[in-house]
Amino acid sequence: MYKFTAFISVLIRQFCLPNPFEPLGNVFNLDLFGIAIPMTPDILNWCVEGVLHTLAFVITGIYYRKGVGDPAKGSFLYLFFYCVHTGLLYLMSMFGFAIWAVAIIIVLYIAAHIGINVFKKKFVCGGI
Repeated sequence: MYKFTAFISVLIRQFCLPNPFEPLGNVFNLDLFGIAIPMTPDILNWCVEGVLHTLAFVITGIYYRKGVGDPAKGSFLYLFFYCVHTGLLYLMSMFGFAIWAVAIIIVLYIAAHIGINVFKKKFVCGGI
């Protein structure tokens, strides 16, 4: 079941998810330490891809332990968090990565993880 889930995950990530940087336009300038670098959404997506994979893998590790549970569950959770992170990046780029929008989205995302873990400890793991 794991190999099937992993295969479906690759297909979804490669062909179904949008480029999260498309709302920025065809060509835009990336300001890096006062230097304007012309950038396209595709190039920026390639640059961010490794960070996105690593972040999805780390967040999956919060909810799934390798070797303890079903590997298909871990693969599904990885796909889920990859899709969530892509969606959050898309939402941030819709606002042009404005500081206020990025801060609000990150705070709400962290609060959601804290809330889920508190709920999990209290009700699933036999809390009070």
